[in-house]
Amino acid sequence: MQNTSSSAGQPLLSVVVPVYNVAQYFDQCLASVFDQGFAPGELEVIVVDDGSTDGSGLIADKWARRHAELQSVRQPNSGLSAARNTGLDLATGTFLTFLDSDDIIPSGAYRRMIDVLRQTGSDFITAAPFRFAGWDRHAKPFARSADLYHESRRAVTLEQHPEYLRDFAAWNKIYRREFFVESEVRFPEGRIYEEIATSPILYSKAKAFDVFAEAGYFWRMTPGSITQTIKPVKAHDRLAALAHIQHYFKERGSSPRLQDELGFAIVDYNLRWTFLEYFQLDEETQRYIAEKSREVLASVPDETITRVQSPLSDWAMLAKRGDAAGLDSALRTSQHENLPDIPPGSTAAVQSQSLPRQSLRDRIRDSRRLPDSARRLRNFFVYLALRPVLFRMPLLENTAVFSNYWGQKFSLSDGPAAVCIELNRSNPSMRSIVFATRNDQRRIRARVRELAADPRRIKVVRNTSFAYYWYIWRAKYLFNDANFQLAFRVDKFTGKRPGQIEVQTTHGIPIKKMGIDSEAAIDLAERKVFLARSQRCDYLVSTSPLVAETYAHSFGIEPRVLQAGLPQHDVLFTPPDAQELLRIRKKYGLDPQKRIAVYAPTFRNADGSVFPCLLDLHMMQDQLGDEYQLVMKVHPFNHTQLGLIDFRELTDFAQDPVPSPFVKLMGEVRLDPSYVAATLDYEASRSRDTVRKVDGSINELMFVADVVISDYSSLMFGYTHLRKPLVLFTPDIDHYNATRGSYYNVDEIAPGAVTKTTEQVIEAIRLSSDADSWNERFDVKRNVFTERFLEWDRGDASRKVLAALGLMTGTESE
Repeated sequence: MQNTSSSAGQPLLSVVVPVYNVAQYFDQCLASVFDQGFAPGELEVIVVDDGSTDGSGLIADKWARRHAELQSVRQPNSGLSAARNTGLDLATGTFLTFLDSDDIIPSGAYRRMIDVLRQTGSDFITAAPFRFAGWDRHAKPFARSADLYHESRRAVTLEQHPEYLRDFAAWNKIYRREFFVESEVRFPEGRIYEEIATSPILYSKAKAFDVFAEAGYFWRMTPGSITQTIKPVKAHDRLAALAHIQHYFKERGSSPRLQDELGFAIVDYNLRWTFLEYFQLDEETQRYIAEKSREVLASVPDETITRVQSPLSDWAMLAKRGDAAGLDSALRTSQHENLPDIPPGSTAAVQSQSLPRQSLRDRIRDSRRLPDSARRLRNFFVYLALRPVLFRMPLLENTAVFSNYWGQKFSLSDGPAAVCIELNRSNPSMRSIVFATRNDQRRIRARVRELAADPRRIKVVRNTSFAYYWYIWRAKYLFNDANFQLAFRVDKFTGKRPGQIEVQTTHGIPIKKMGIDSEAAIDLAERKVFLARSQRCDYLVSTSPLVAETYAHSFGIEPRVLQAGLPQHDVLFTPPDAQELLRIRKKYGLDPQKRIAVYAPTFRNADGSVFPCLLDLHMMQDQLGDEYQLVMKVHPFNHTQLGLIDFRELTDFAQDPVPSPFVKLMGEVRLDPSYVAATLDYEASRSRDTVRKVDGSINELMFVADVVISDYSSLMFGYTHLRKPLVLFTPDIDHYNATRGSYYNVDEIAPGAVTKTTEQVIEAIRLSSDADSWNERFDVKRNVFTERFLEWDRGDASRKVLAALGLMTGTESE
């Protein structure tokens, strides 16, 4: 056994983390690194930011300020291999590992793996990799390599176990750094699939390696990542890497058994994906695949190929014979068929059965869902039987329906709700129906009782219930700020009936590209249904000609424009008095003695994903905490996880709340990331996995705010009416424009300060305390902004909308 004790001052483990535009996942990745049970001085974390534009570098800097073990390095974008090589050159630990920045490490896994290496003296240890999707808490073993981790092994060689050539990954291993350096292996720069050209060589050079059968790495299947996208360069680089590694083992004079396992690995894992992606590539790349796979397979015995499952083995035999036409025909026939991922009865199948069951909350949620067959039957009844009957019934002339944010909200910060409350106050003859999701019904009923002059004339109805269809196909007036849930992805059932009037209030003024103007918002597959829903619109409510034109184009509509302003802005024209401001502060638990900074960013990633906090809240607390309290309001599409962005000692969500926390967090808050625990300790994780949804009216928060920090959110338009300081924090503007797209250059049109770092945000907040200095600097920009975007906003939009429809008592339609 080798002496593995680190010399004085030398870290035990160096973790190299290349990062490129993964801000959404990066906090979670780094949190897992610092959950490995190492003593101070034992860990060295080298983050190599490979030219990120989404703020990933700011996250690295934030962690570096809190953890002396983390070194943040920046370099121009050069690719994953170059970033790994940079980290390799900087590493000083006794042991070395590589971690991709969107993945996570099970709690304590590194510690346990190093303990094994210390006992055996092996050159490296490889651990069982598991995979998971961002929307799926349950990790699953890699089907193609699960049998390699059926049991732990100690101090074995590649000649003894050549099957480990199928373990191509670099990130599920811990190496002795001295061994890695002396191997002279470098990651090939300028290419992808760099691990195919490195890991087999390291296996061959190791005098011994260990196998860790426990989960040692969680690999995230990330949409848009290298492995989850299909490009010609992937086929070229994969086949080139396979040819390179074949040549290496041939020159080395490897045993027939090892050559056989290498051939099996080439077909079963690598050519599998090349063939499956074949028809999504151009003809030139298809010809290259046929030619290069013939060369790669020339030295692979037929007996090895037939070990692989059919039809993959059949495809490989066609490629080996150079039958390009036959390969093309076979792949064309099978392009809609799925290869089995886990062979029945395999070790992988057995292992997958031992994974944790659904969480209690997931089982309850799923139990409420109709089975697919029952849901289809219900849809057929609704659209083929109920809909024609309701279309023949008379319209309910005194009924209006309202949908706020697809039934998720109801507040005066939302256009349909603002119109609904005004209608309820000013026209006693009208009845209002408010749509709500199943999960939001109770909360929305409470909001109706709180806001309405006569709540008895407002009924809350669950989305897609039979009552929902009764009203949406019979009510005379329909108001929404997005679109209604209609049909089952069939555009022909989305139309409204003759005589109905639909009003689009919008849920804000667009900065980011919307609707059909951005594939990030509506992809091509969704466009037909989206347009069918949007084109129901008769009236579009807007604040200026420019805004109306932008919105109409993005929705593909030509509506009548109501030059009313936005109903959700009405309340901003009558700010509350001092007593009401104190009531609002008390309602949200805000310190009455401190200045309030509200941070309200828009979403970066939709579908309930983690919001990447790019602000360094510890720095803000250190420099502003005595004078300010920060309210962080998370967009409804996103949530926060306290353990990841290190809020625990900053907020009243900590286990021991402080009387006046620096940060008040609003929106959906998850107290535990739980991906790791969900797989390794299901029962323990369930007791800690708590989700809290804390509502906060953005209008009320803007009233009590002394300064608002935002970004690409439409909040800036309404807040401008209050003529208070606005700070835009846009460190990821280049990435945002490249992925989502913007109609305007936010840095140019901003009616306030524009910042890129936490230091600049703090400086702007301090400036905001001097009203004269702030106004002197930003009044001109604010006035230009108001003239351009808010020309029609006067504080009476709800009344104007109702008057235009003849719904104000004593008025007629125009």
